[in-house]
Amino acid sequence: MSAMFGGALGVSAVSCIEFIVFLVIGLAAGWLFAGPHRWSSHFSSLAVVSVCGAWMGAEFAHLFGRADWDGAGGLAAAMLGSVGLAYAWRRLHPPPLKAGEIIVIHHPHA
Repeated sequence: MSAMFGGALGVSAVSCIEFIVFLVIGLAAGWLFAGPHRWSSHFSSLAVVSVCGAWMGAEFAHLFGRADWDGAGGLAAAMLGSVGLAYAWRRLHPPPLKAGEIIVIHHPHA
């Protein structure tokens, strides 16, 4: 990220900007995957998981040598990590039922 800002920023400023970028990516992915429950507790859990996914995606891409700290590769890895972890979380933790909805269990015929 430091090359993106001309190298004039210090390490702590670049870390803050990187965190803000991960936060924005995570909030966007959480909002997209929350579906009709966009402004509920389901959104907040998805947003937190997505921010963690963005950080993990960028870290793993750097760890395995696929992306530099400063560049579009790290940003793309952060987006993929965010979307991937949000998708996995959504599949494992479906949104809560609305009031009045009933779960119907279908028993297959023998």
